[in-house]
Amino acid sequence: MAVAKKKVCPIDEAGVTHIDYKDTVFLKKYLTKFNRIIPRYYSGTSLRNQKKLAVAVKRARYMALLPYVLEVRVSSAPTTAPRTVEIDEVATAV
Repeated sequence: MAVAKKKVCPIDEAGVTHIDYKDTVFLKKYLTKFNRIIPRYYSGTSLRNQKKLAVAVKRARYMALLPYVLEVRVSSAPTTAPRTVEIDEVATAV
């Protein structure tokens, strides 16, 4: 029977001891494209570091270093050309 290898937290592996809310480059690694915090089971962070990470992201959002939500832009151009209605002279005479 093989022994499962213990997962190592990527934050601990990188040698980060303090997660700072002002380090937005580091925090953006743990955010999705819609600025939601990536869950532990995807990122592989430990529970202790995930809690510190969440607090740091929330502080950075409060201090306006990170946006709460990214603006999803919808093109304002119409998808089809506006239709012009031609009035048939015979139909109006009836």
